[in-house]
Amino acid sequence: MGKRSALALVSIVVACSDGGGAIIDARIVDGSADGVVAADAPLVDAADDAALVDAADDAALVDAADDAAVDAALDAEPLDAAVDAPALDAGLCGNGAVDPGETCDGNCPTSCVDALTCTTDALVGTPATCDVACVHAGTGCAAGDGCCSPGCDNATDSDCPFVIAPFYDPAYDIRDLGSAPGVPTNYGGLTIVPGDPSTLLIGGAANGSAGAIYRLGVQRDVDGHIVGLTGPATLARAGAYNDGGVLFTDTGVLMLARYPTNELGMQRAGSTVDDKIVALTPIGIPSSVGGLAVVPAGHPGAGRWKSLSYPSGQWCEFTLTPDATGTYDVSAPVQRLSLVGGPEGIAYVPLGSPLFPNPSVIISEYQGGRVVTYEVDALGDPIVATRRDLITSLAGAEGATIDPVSGDFLFSTFGGGNRVLVVRGFQANKRR
Repeated sequence: MGKRSALALVSIVVACSDGGGAIIDARIVDGSADGVVAADAPLVDAADDAALVDAADDAALVDAADDAAVDAALDAEPLDAAVDAPALDAGLCGNGAVDPGETCDGNCPTSCVDALTCTTDALVGTPATCDVACVHAGTGCAAGDGCCSPGCDNATDSDCPFVIAPFYDPAYDIRDLGSAPGVPTNYGGLTIVPGDPSTLLIGGAANGSAGAIYRLGVQRDVDGHIVGLTGPATLARAGAYNDGGVLFTDTGVLMLARYPTNELGMQRAGSTVDDKIVALTPIGIPSSVGGLAVVPAGHPGAGRWKSLSYPSGQWCEFTLTPDATGTYDVSAPVQRLSLVGGPEGIAYVPLGSPLFPNPSVIISEYQGGRVVTYEVDALGDPIVATRRDLITSLAGAEGATIDPVSGDFLFSTFGGGNRVLVVRGFQANKRR
């Protein structure tokens, strides 16, 4: 016999003793054979065990036909087959007991209101079939309803939280400071006023002729981190066509990237208007400039000015030379490389920050819907192959700046809820 037939034979033979050493009955429990052994037959010992099996074979307790039948039964019903759950017996519905397959019986819910704002409530099934159930689904990816439903993120629903990418998550966290009160949308770049760490400047009505620069107060905790914005904002300076680049020079001149006109605006210290506007296309900076930065002291390439063109991503270096009026001449632009993602704001990572073993820069990617980092070379230019996500699932990442007090990274969004956000975890007091 084969392995399965032998197993079947051993498992279905039952031997019973009368207590006096004689086998009084032997039967195959599946009914395929039944035999009685004489009461005075001697009890077989271990030595006779093999003979008993041989005798059973010789007596054809399980003949070839039986063997085939057992095999067929085993093939039809595998030994390891799962036992199916009982099916719903429609005849049991109404007996007052919740039987297998039922969700209720005589106690079916009639309402599914869960009092949660961010769910829709639905009653499914009927009492007649004892299968009534409540379904509480999300409200979907809809901005402005205060809800973040399953499957949504901040790129599809501005009510969803912002999330740090996994690589940086152990060392950094992001906080939404909300919309800037009193600043007209959409937002442009932003910067902390030098010498006045309680004041933030941010571009409003960005990219248009009505654009301007607005002043807001910032709230800080005991450790110096920015935890809130105070308003309403007040009009601080002119800022037509302002974009992702808003920052001061060492002499207090406010520099503004102007998009889509591809110009660089300059406002002297204490001024509220554009004292000089430089057309960038004629000198070789591709249209249109969106991001601006100067490499901080201590970093490779310190003091070099950089620009990013949107949406093409050309990264350029240019020279500022003081003129006779307190502003600057712009010259010697060099196109170094191109970045992806429709880049805008630029901010250099404070030296010594966790998970940044090498000098690096942060880029707000408007089109890419994320904020990324790059290591930089000896000139302070991004090394393209080192691009890494810092924040994903964004909409409209725009400005970028480092808080000179806490080292926190602040950025704004153009659309995407028009928010100001802060990322904590960077090394403090490493920026010039």
